[in-house]
Amino acid sequence: MARPRFKNLDRATRRRILETAAEEFAARGFEGTSLNQLIERLEISKGSFYYYFDDKADLFTTVVDRAWAIFLPDGIPDLESFSPANYWTALESLMRGARARIRENPWLIGFTRLLYEPPEIPGVREAVAEKFAEARTWQADLIRRGQDIGTVRGDLPAELLQALLVGADEAADRWLFSHWETTDPAEMERICSEMFAIFRRMLESPPK
Repeated sequence: MARPRFKNLDRATRRRILETAAEEFAARGFEGTSLNQLIERLEISKGSFYYYFDDKADLFTTVVDRAWAIFLPDGIPDLESFSPANYWTALESLMRGARARIRENPWLIGFTRLLYEPPEIPGVREAVAEKFAEARTWQADLIRRGQDIGTVRGDLPAELLQALLVGADEAADRWLFSHWETTDPAEMERICSEMFAIFRRMLESPPK
């Protein structure tokens, strides 16, 4: 986590530093990114870098925080807001919004690929694991909420449904982030819509 003084920088400067770092990490990997070359590209002195960050790992985890803030800009939605009438449409809207923010922040594509195999650096892997754990906790609560209101099937345990969803979701994300830059946006939207339909069919309560 960046030192508090980093937050005192203006928003544009913070954004430039983090997005430039993300591009370097995505292009070269964590180990392959030279801190000296990165500092040079950031157009700051080494003293300024250590004024804001403890080290390269600290910068990396700060970029992770920035990425997560974009994926969930308004925090985790209140589960009570999900009802039988809006459960699936609300979820699809969340996914659509996330894709729109990815298009607005193309640096997310390459950087997110790194998060599925984070470097074995103290603090880094734990920081990434914590973010995924937060997402999985919300996902589990969302499935249980769906079961409580009758929109998610109740004939299977919530834990099993989530295990199935996590496997399918990760496989889909890996494919999407690997093909994002080479796939026409309209076609990518179609694929994402079809994937959501598959997830829905897997989880939705069967008709009575």
